[in-house]
Amino acid sequence: MLDTASLHLPAPPTERQVRRSGLVSYWRSKLWGLILSIVTDGVTTIPADAAEPVPLARKPPVPDGPLVVIANHASHADTAVLLATLGRSRPVRFVAAADYWFGTLRNKLVATWLVGIWPIRRDRNGMKDLLAAAPTVAAGIVVVVFPEGSRRRTAKLSGFKRGAFELAAASGAKVLPVGLVGAGDLLPAERKLIRRRPVEVRWGEPFSVENGHAEEAAAAASETIDELIEAPASQRPGRVWTRVRRMAFATAGLALITAWAFAEGIFWPLVAEMPLLLLVCTVGRSWRGPMLIAASAIASAAGILTTWWLVSHGVDTPTPLTTARMHETAMYELATDPSNAFAHQMFNGIPVKVYAHSAGALGMELHEVASSMLPRLARIGIVGCIGWIGGGLLSRYLKPCLGAVQAVCLTLFPVGLGLVIWWWS
Repeated sequence: MLDTASLHLPAPPTERQVRRSGLVSYWRSKLWGLILSIVTDGVTTIPADAAEPVPLARKPPVPDGPLVVIANHASHADTAVLLATLGRSRPVRFVAAADYWFGTLRNKLVATWLVGIWPIRRDRNGMKDLLAAAPTVAAGIVVVVFPEGSRRRTAKLSGFKRGAFELAAASGAKVLPVGLVGAGDLLPAERKLIRRRPVEVRWGEPFSVENGHAEEAAAAASETIDELIEAPASQRPGRVWTRVRRMAFATAGLALITAWAFAEGIFWPLVAEMPLLLLVCTVGRSWRGPMLIAASAIASAAGILTTWWLVSHGVDTPTPLTTARMHETAMYELATDPSNAFAHQMFNGIPVKVYAHSAGALGMELHEVASSMLPRLARIGIVGCIGWIGGGLLSRYLKPCLGAVQAVCLTLFPVGLGLVIWWWS
């Protein structure tokens, strides 16, 4: 157990330490933001004076200068939500019980590396420990305090303790009241399993606290946050989902699908289904899904026929990121069994432009190329339909984290491409 009598609080930070703390908070916010985008139905910040809500992927406009943030507290998820939002803009520390967060090695590692705790003792020294954070607040590090003292289990607040307001007065900081809505439903105090819920971070107006008026400020802040958390949270799709869906229904999205698939049949080294899957998973049950799939298939066929025609007329089209063995395999399959060659291409990893190039080099007739490439078009249709139907069924889960899914896929694709090239080398 922690010996609270020997608690060592952080010293007032230098300017360099404040900058370093800001960098650490930023990367912590990215980590917790990624986790929350996966396990929640979206996290949205609603500043008091903002024209529109701020999605998790963007920096909220946190006020400048010394700042103490106070918030209602119903869940351990509260800390992750505030760090994922506030930490994108400012360095953040969280006031929490020293005996809990530093009482076990596991909790201490979380407090030190993943959160950033300002420890206070739960005895008569607690106010002293809290006020010791005044130079840290004055230096520009945001300190978050849950003035209820512990996680609540009722709908309404049980009243605020005055410590956060004494800290604001001592450091010359403003107090930003924040109402967390949905975090308690996401991970209630009495549960250990997460339930998917939308989460909103609602800000009130920042205010100053004069010396000797902490009690009045605490009472007013309690009423403010009670009003902030009164309405339930609404699910809002993430920024990437919104942008991709907008593009999917725009002419630009159709043009992207068409140009990508057409170019893949000639020289482009990335598969036609990449942008198709990204766009088609956002359209729901709309007719736009089949239109995008058909456009990709038709454009791919046009690209294959263009390469066949150019090569058969003496134009050697470029084939980047391919190997001699790929060309030899495609040439052999088209020469011996043209009706099944493109069917093999569906699974063997050889780019379709290699088969189109080989078809031109062999001097195949138009009807032979057109009939043999039908399995290729079928693959686009199958993959596109899986993305269209799967996106509709999983839209609740994809809306908040489509950006993270896209980032993972873009990271893994070069690895897969490298393995294919290595295999056929």
